[in-house]
Amino acid sequence: MTAPVPDLYTRAALVFGKTDRGGIAWPYGVADPDRSNYRGPNGPTEYEERLKDRRIAQRVVTEWAERHGLKKSTTGCCPLWLLRRVSRRCTSTVIPCTHYGSSTPDRGWLDHLTAWTKNGKPAALTSAPYSLPASDEARLTWWTQEDPRLHVARGKGWYGLSTTQIVMWRSDLLAALDPA
Repeated sequence: MTAPVPDLYTRAALVFGKTDRGGIAWPYGVADPDRSNYRGPNGPTEYEERLKDRRIAQRVVTEWAERHGLKKSTTGCCPLWLLRRVSRRCTSTVIPCTHYGSSTPDRGWLDHLTAWTKNGKPAALTSAPYSLPASDEARLTWWTQEDPRLHVARGKGWYGLSTTQIVMWRSDLLAALDPA
């Protein structure tokens, strides 16, 4: 007899961790919608539709992370973090972050950022920008030329809302990583 498959909540808790209130620490835009935003005559129907959409996204991102052995990081911030041996946030005094620092050349393409570790090491960044201007495309190309371990893929991801999922990963830790 095979063991029962854990439910989505149990599996997601292993990938994303939990909030102080015991909920799942989902990536931005994947958490359950706030019921208070759906008042009015069509509110319950709109809420149920949005909840159904979020449940699909939650399943997709959880299965994607499980398939690749990834866990969400709370310290990941930019490609410089991704190149570290251990998961620690960039500091402005030692290594200026290229997402949150004073010089932010990666801010545009890192919209809706989620950082990922594999076996405790920085392994991937995913983002979901609404657009990718030529300057962001050039920056992604620059990173892959700067360090041959860095690879980039684009596609449709879990965030939705007409965004493009960008996946940047370290090929020494993950042979291939497609968008979810």
